[in-house]
Amino acid sequence: MKWNEVTTISIEGNVISVKDAMIMLSEDEEFPEWPSINCEPGEYIFEINVPSPFHAHRARIRKIDSEPELGKEIGQVDVDHGFIGFIDYEKFLAAVKNNYSEYGEWTAMDLDDELSLNFSGMIKFDSATLLYVRSGDGDGTYPCYELLQNGARVGIECVFKA
Repeated sequence: MKWNEVTTISIEGNVISVKDAMIMLSEDEEFPEWPSINCEPGEYIFEINVPSPFHAHRARIRKIDSEPELGKEIGQVDVDHGFIGFIDYEKFLAAVKNNYSEYGEWTAMDLDDELSLNFSGMIKFDSATLLYVRSGDGDGTYPCYELLQNGARVGIECVFKA
């Protein structure tokens, strides 16, 4: 399978989550409601599998220099806005809690504009980053899997088309 690198990100926390890119985290949230893994902080790469132009079949975030294998399903992500997003959950949540009113405006304006213009990429909210890609056929429910190397979790993969 051919993977296309979108970008890299420094994960500072211990949790990576995949979610509908437009669904907001709640101000009083403490734990992710979407598929997530505990992982080591470090440098990660965001990749997409795009066999035909602008139609992703898979998306993943994995530790740089890893050669992971697909592990067990860790949940499903419900998409109602056509895009998934990967986040450093703890860092993103801290930014949200620091300025919740601005987060709502950012989601409605900056993020919405970004997603309407691009197929995949990254966007910052304060010091936190959301990595995104159009989710296969758009809205739907997609399985997410842990990525493993030598028994350790090194990422998450979301499958839009098998």
